[in-house]
Amino acid sequence: MEVDSPNGNRGPEPISAVVAQAGEYSVEVRAPNKSAPPGTYEIKLEAVREPTPGDRAQADAEREFREAQKLARQPAADSRRAALEKFAALVPVFRKLEDRPMEVLTLNTAALGYHATGELTKALDFYGQAVPLSRALGYLAIEAALLNNIGGVYDILGEPQKAFDYYWQALPLWQSLKNDSGQGDTLNNIGVIYFNLGEVQKALEYYQQALPLRQASGNKRREADTLDNIGIVYRVLGDPPQAFEHLQRALDLRREVKDVAGEANSLHYIGYTYAALDEPEKALDYYERALPLRRSAGDRRGEAVTLNATGEIYALRGETDKAFAHHQQALQLLRAVGDRRLEAVTQALIGNIHALSGRSQEAVENYAQSISIFESLGAKRDEAWARQGLARVERERGNLGEARRQIETTLAQVEALRVQVSSRHLRASYLATKQNAYEFYTDLLMLMHRRDPDAGHDAVAFQVSERARARGFREMLVESGVDLRQGVDPALLDRERDLSQVLNAKAERLMRLRGQRNTDEQVAVLKKEVGALENEYQQVQGDIRRRSPHYAAIIQPATLALREVQQQLLDPDTMLLEYSLGSERSYLWAITQNSYESYELPARERIEQSARRLYSLVRARSVKKKNESEAQRRERIRRADAELTKAAAELGEMVLGPVAPELGSNRLAIVADGMLQYIPFAMLPVPDVRGRSVYQPLIVKHEIVTLASASALAVQRRERAGRKTAPRDIAVIADPVFDVADPRVKSGVREQTQAADSYATRIVEHLSDGEAKLRIPRLPFTRQEAERILSVMPAGANLKAVDFNAQRAAALAGELREYRYIHFATHGYIDSEKPGLSAIVLSLVDERGQARDGFLRAQEIYNLQLPAELVVLSACQTGLGREIKGEGLVGLTRGFMYAGAPRVIVSLWSVSDRGTADLMGRLYAGMIKKGQRPAAALRSAQLEMWRQKDWRSPYYWAAFVQQGEWR
Repeated sequence: MEVDSPNGNRGPEPISAVVAQAGEYSVEVRAPNKSAPPGTYEIKLEAVREPTPGDRAQADAEREFREAQKLARQPAADSRRAALEKFAALVPVFRKLEDRPMEVLTLNTAALGYHATGELTKALDFYGQAVPLSRALGYLAIEAALLNNIGGVYDILGEPQKAFDYYWQALPLWQSLKNDSGQGDTLNNIGVIYFNLGEVQKALEYYQQALPLRQASGNKRREADTLDNIGIVYRVLGDPPQAFEHLQRALDLRREVKDVAGEANSLHYIGYTYAALDEPEKALDYYERALPLRRSAGDRRGEAVTLNATGEIYALRGETDKAFAHHQQALQLLRAVGDRRLEAVTQALIGNIHALSGRSQEAVENYAQSISIFESLGAKRDEAWARQGLARVERERGNLGEARRQIETTLAQVEALRVQVSSRHLRASYLATKQNAYEFYTDLLMLMHRRDPDAGHDAVAFQVSERARARGFREMLVESGVDLRQGVDPALLDRERDLSQVLNAKAERLMRLRGQRNTDEQVAVLKKEVGALENEYQQVQGDIRRRSPHYAAIIQPATLALREVQQQLLDPDTMLLEYSLGSERSYLWAITQNSYESYELPARERIEQSARRLYSLVRARSVKKKNESEAQRRERIRRADAELTKAAAELGEMVLGPVAPELGSNRLAIVADGMLQYIPFAMLPVPDVRGRSVYQPLIVKHEIVTLASASALAVQRRERAGRKTAPRDIAVIADPVFDVADPRVKSGVREQTQAADSYATRIVEHLSDGEAKLRIPRLPFTRQEAERILSVMPAGANLKAVDFNAQRAAALAGELREYRYIHFATHGYIDSEKPGLSAIVLSLVDERGQARDGFLRAQEIYNLQLPAELVVLSACQTGLGREIKGEGLVGLTRGFMYAGAPRVIVSLWSVSDRGTADLMGRLYAGMIKKGQRPAAALRSAQLEMWRQKDWRSPYYWAAFVQQGEWR
């Protein structure tokens, strides 16, 4: 008998088959004779006993396994189905024979087959049986692969948290095995999850970690896969050149290794990128290049994917017949290969074509078939998508009740999937990807309101608006009053603390490197490390939440209905204005204690275009343009001021015009949406004076506060109920030392250290014009600001931390818990990619000129425990942050509210140092000398500045807004 050498791919008969023929035997392996083919050996078997029934059963089972393998390799769907049935039937056979290696192999083979055909529940069953068996056998590589594949199934099923859980289990196994290929696969898959959740920056970080590992493994096909993924991320991030560069690199690799199926995949992604850039003709060209390659490679599944993409292009062009033909071809292919999930996707796409063509009944039937398949697969995310399509068709048919039933089922599935995610920021990201469903539901209810104005549909629409927004913020506020760490494994808490310390140290080092020259490569490496640490830190925090006995209480905070808002939140002097911007129509609800009205507004695009223009004009003074002369700057500002009044009136008419007659002199609590979050309503003119030549802002008659949502304010009030007032008056932290060149550093030390690199002199701040400012300048008027504030406070019970004492350590020491008012007068640093690293900038050097970490980061602010009545962030852009659709601006404000502050005053653009000092002096004079509430005092201060010629421009006074409680 001849067998292959160890590295061969062919194999005539396994040894167990010989056992069946010979019973027990002895084996002698002889070197090949001269005429034997290379790599073959002669094996001499000598029987010791006759084969037993068990021997024969083993041989029969292995023979059946090989037959199943042959069937699985055949193109016919019936053959592959028969193979799967054989594999499934063989599992109990090998289990009875106690052949655990073959049992693992059979379970894995069956699982992969069911995975490929879209029978995901069965795939999970077989994967799940294989994991403990492979673990018991010590097959670490097989266990890691199984865990990785289970994660992939949960990704398809739309359960990202479960997918993450399995990927995080697989990753350390690959690392312990030093298996670059496996690590690369899992890191790539983690990136896919982040991408699907809308966390494209994190997706990019994981893809970039995966890429060198895949390159090191030498598998150019896998490397090309990750390059394709990176290309798509750059497409989403709005960087087409980078997108096409990575996609072209992937295409070149595919061609180098003659990977025809992969080449088609890269061509498809290039087409997909052109489609996203609204270049359908170029997209179509690449799809048409990919299609014949799909066919020549025998990749019928890939062929169907490209046919569907092509059909979508034709649908966009209005060529519904061509679109329909392409989707029908795709459907036939997918049925042939047995991919039921993509079959269901195609059914839904066909439903969309029927809807576009006016064949609504056929559309309903296709969507129903799609939903039925998704239900059988347990693919809840896809089912929710299909139901939303069905709801849209029913709305167009005029069946508003059925449309409502479908969209409510959709949102119930969205909610069920959301609460499974333990990471707070990922829950927010996931819900952001589903905001269009909430938008559709809101619009549907308002259409029902139009049909039947007395049925209260607009009140339900308001509750849907509340349900969709600031969910993460509400959960965070509830969490602030719960000890989630009680009862959690101490080792996990230690890990959280250690990660926090390392993350802070690395983040500080990153800022230091950014301030030095010729360190781009080091910055890139350290940035990846910081990103990986932050991801791990958030993962540990997610584990703590999930394992806490109190976790269930925080993930479903109540959403207030309209009547509850009237009864529980509002007083006779306050009107709530809540906005919901939509792609077709936007809406405004105006609610008082005794009444409510709803209004239809223009579509999101029109409102946001107007808001962006106004925001650009009001910030003209803070923008620094390269090579601009002082005369050019003055002229640019003059033109901006001239246009600002008209731009403000235009936006005011859009968003306040319908409700203007009802405003009276009420306090206005604004729940904004989208770009409106960047606009201080205080500066908008009252719509009924649009024709006047004199600009009159809204604050002339109205005190204004902003809210993340009405329900969030309700949570704040509940969590603060019965809290004792802090015993001391105010802590002012101002005028830090940023640089060794500062005169406050001892002269001798300054001379010795000035030649050294100082990272404080080159930290990059985020500026509106996209340019980097390479110094953090001293803010001399913040000292005057501090003195002026303290001059109106009662003496003795205050904290003045200036110069070197305005340091991070002082803020973290716990002393701030003693003060009712906490005032930071310094620079702010906003990290729009990683909100947890946003910071207040305090002293960056000590008296001896030695650098120290002066960044009080958002993730540290969360843990301050401040029973303060008011926190003022008298710095640039402190009210900004990362915008998450539905969640709002996530940044420093929420950190202080989590820490306990019911109200925070922040800025929406880079402010004037001198003007801010004047405004803040007036603010505290109003609160302390006149006894005004913070919101009323802020209004008075802003009005006083508006009435003065030097400060009349909204740039000087309107940037500061109060967020949170007005009482």
